[in-house]
Amino acid sequence: MVSGVRPLVALLVVAGCVLSVAWRQAGATIDPANVAFGFVDTTGLNLLALRNDSGRIPAARASSMATALCSEGREFQIRYVHFQKGSPSSNGRQSDGNFVHDEGQLFEIVQGRAEPDDTCLLVPAGYLEAFPVSRNEFPKADREARQSAYYKKLIEADSKKQPLDLSSFHALTAFAKQNLGRIEQAKSRTAKVYWLLHRTGSSQEVAAIEFSPVEDSLLGSLVLVEQDRLSFFDMPASLKKGRENGGCWRVDDDCRFNQNEMNVPAVLGKAGGQLIFFTAQGAEGQAIVLCQAKDGKLVEIARAYRYQAPI
Repeated sequence: MVSGVRPLVALLVVAGCVLSVAWRQAGATIDPANVAFGFVDTTGLNLLALRNDSGRIPAARASSMATALCSEGREFQIRYVHFQKGSPSSNGRQSDGNFVHDEGQLFEIVQGRAEPDDTCLLVPAGYLEAFPVSRNEFPKADREARQSAYYKKLIEADSKKQPLDLSSFHALTAFAKQNLGRIEQAKSRTAKVYWLLHRTGSSQEVAAIEFSPVEDSLLGSLVLVEQDRLSFFDMPASLKKGRENGGCWRVDDDCRFNQNEMNVPAVLGKAGGQLIFFTAQGAEGQAIVLCQAKDGKLVEIARAYRYQAPI
């Protein structure tokens, strides 16, 4: 990670250690952590793998990746090409505009065309059979309309130097309202906003929730909400330290949780062990995490970071 960048990535580490439990199906063993992340070029026909904590993805592992899972749960068959070396013209950004100058394991999309500059999860053969994709039933058009309304209110509040009123974005669905009390009881805090990110059927949702502060303690969580269980990925922060350091959850966030910049491109797997593909945009880049539901937590099993600071 580039020095000085303090987005949600730094806080995501708090979520826990790597889960190494493998999933068995049809006699095969699929490790849910055997994934990579990549971003798409301007044409939508190629992807470049991002570095993870261990550095560059080895070629042998890259060559095993067979499918790219991108925004809206779209699946693309991919083929490993080679390691692309960086060029002297690179600006250091992991963006579609710098794609041909950046370095990383290069893949081509065999069929179809992905969204340019999209962030995707790369998985090996058999992975999506072991962990099937649940489509997002919260329509993209509705999410975009809500985000537009949020930005309008944010600009208005900032111009009047008033706190942002989040009430109109809180608990959109009947299912959310039914479970809000359970969520608040689990964290011993009231929720300021329940920001729906992903819905599957009538009894499974993933939401970004900001809780009311307790003295200096701030708390936001990614929550998998089901009828019989809650699974949390907690993102705590300190108001005092955040104001001293220029951001609570990420650089320049004005100590706002910024749930509007969070996204769940896909939910995979079955009840009791779902995988949540989660991204959070910050001022300098994007935090990317794959979590798995286990014992009331969303446990981080893979992560990466896209450096995209404005030039």
